[in-house]
Amino acid sequence: LQQALTNLHDGDTIQFNIPGNGPFHLQTPTNGYPVITNNSITIDGYSQPGSSPNTNEILAPNNAKIQIVLDSRDGPEERTRLGSLNNSGFFDWESAILAVQGGENFKIDGIGFLSRHTAGTGPDPSNQDPGDPEIYCIALINAATNARISGCWFGLDPDGVTVAGGRSSVAAFKDGSGASASGLIFGTDGDGQNDAAEFNLSLGMGLAVNLAAPNVKVAGNFFNVFPNGTTFLDLSTINLLDGGGIEFIENRSADNMIIGTDGNGVSDSNERNIFGPVFSDTFARFSGAATNITFAGNYVGVGIDGQSAVPRSQLENDITLFSIQKQSSIRVGSNFDGVSDALEGNLIENLGCQMESCDTPARAFVGLHDSNNDDGGADAARIVLRGNTLVNNASAILMQDQNVAIATYYSTVLADSTNDFATALSTNADGTQLLVTIPPPNTNKYSTAIVDFYAVDPVGLTNAIGQTNVVVHPTPLASVIDGSADDLDSATNNSVAFDISNLNLTGATTVVALVTYSADASLVTQAGRAVTAIFSNPVTVNPVASPLRIRSFSYADGYVAFALSGGTPPYQLQVRTNLTTDNWTDLGVAFTNTPIRFPASDGSESFYRVSGQ
Repeated sequence: LQQALTNLHDGDTIQFNIPGNGPFHLQTPTNGYPVITNNSITIDGYSQPGSSPNTNEILAPNNAKIQIVLDSRDGPEERTRLGSLNNSGFFDWESAILAVQGGENFKIDGIGFLSRHTAGTGPDPSNQDPGDPEIYCIALINAATNARISGCWFGLDPDGVTVAGGRSSVAAFKDGSGASASGLIFGTDGDGQNDAAEFNLSLGMGLAVNLAAPNVKVAGNFFNVFPNGTTFLDLSTINLLDGGGIEFIENRSADNMIIGTDGNGVSDSNERNIFGPVFSDTFARFSGAATNITFAGNYVGVGIDGQSAVPRSQLENDITLFSIQKQSSIRVGSNFDGVSDALEGNLIENLGCQMESCDTPARAFVGLHDSNNDDGGADAARIVLRGNTLVNNASAILMQDQNVAIATYYSTVLADSTNDFATALSTNADGTQLLVTIPPPNTNKYSTAIVDFYAVDPVGLTNAIGQTNVVVHPTPLASVIDGSADDLDSATNNSVAFDISNLNLTGATTVVALVTYSADASLVTQAGRAVTAIFSNPVTVNPVASPLRIRSFSYADGYVAFALSGGTPPYQLQVRTNLTTDNWTDLGVAFTNTPIRFPASDGSESFYRVSGQ
């Protein structure tokens, strides 16, 4: 491999054909491999006989067979030091197993990486201390744009048991001129072509995806989850030397970053990431201002079966889904554009302070960097969160933590964020309508108020953990815009009356309302143009039968045809020829299913109606 990397030309592909039975552990040379500087280089680990890519969907065990492993476990070197590279954005305390400097369209698949945790220190010439730099499996340097890293196992031996993580699976930072590895895809590109073969596994990394790069997609990966998809890495087995944690994603320049499904209708179900345990206060950290981030379709804190939750003992207290700075925007869950809406919802379990009492005030579902306080919250991050399944999470509030108060965060979203920020939910006297009182928005910025109704997670309520922000449906029971046709209180007046029969409940259900304020006059919501409020109080409602309605009527060849909705069968069709002098008479026998077709009455003009029980 070292010789092949030395003799590279643009467009070359490195393939493997090592005789014998693998897997083959290739010990990294003492001074590391040559830095890759050519364009359009491919390293194809699956070319090795005996290897094969994964063929299963993302919500099934990963069955890839890795035969080529780049092994830097032993040390003391076995890495390429990055500090000597000119204008790289990397420093003396950093190194890599493979380094790509300025090479565009780099592609690697079917390779295993085994590393080690280090002290993360640079050399000290004054006492001849060589230092112990952090080790990245892959470092993308300068404008190493449009890299594709897929079908690889990071930190996990092909035996599927032995874990040997390092600092990061991939690292990419801006250089002194601002150039970066824009366009990186880590995992699947989701184009519908061999997507299952592109899934990565990453276990035991200090910070798995460690970036300062825009236009990045992270999709179709297991993080700290073993190949069977339901066994999680035991973090107590990881020996950290740098004083850091076990984290998943950080991006300092995350504009247009997609974590999970892009919702374009192609292979969206295979773009999920499965996130296991972290030793950190958040799953993803956006440590610089960034716009148009998408976090959708992921399983967080739960395995591929949607049932096997990460043990609470494996989660940091006060853990949030992500941390975000001011002047940023992110969509969490669905945009409700009618394409893959249900697949865009995240399944998120056990966030927040699970092992001890929460600090006061309780950390919210998301972590707000204290920069969101600047200018009284005028530049606070804009977060829209809809269509997610939230189970047994600790906080009852979405956008508040110890750093940023509700009044500050919503200061430019609401007309009065200090005194009127809580959504109130109740029912009318006969229990047939849900009544929502909406905190008035700042209509100069947000002209539309969308109300989503969700069913509350009974586990969260029973444990007195989740209160109102844990829900069991990946899509709302129903959605309504204030002042729309579905709002029985038809005026746009910061209140909604909604027919409970439209929820299609099968039994008594505890419901909450979640308001999202949007600059657009539709149910579709986009990052930067919408902000989600906090959950309402819960209300328990009972099923209400839908009113009996004739949905369609037609006449042809002496027959009338009806399609019905609502009501209670059996139904009876009735007819009369004059609305003032005749009586209604039954036509045909009672029926239970529609549509149904009857011979028309003999009169030249007839009127029809349908009655139920």
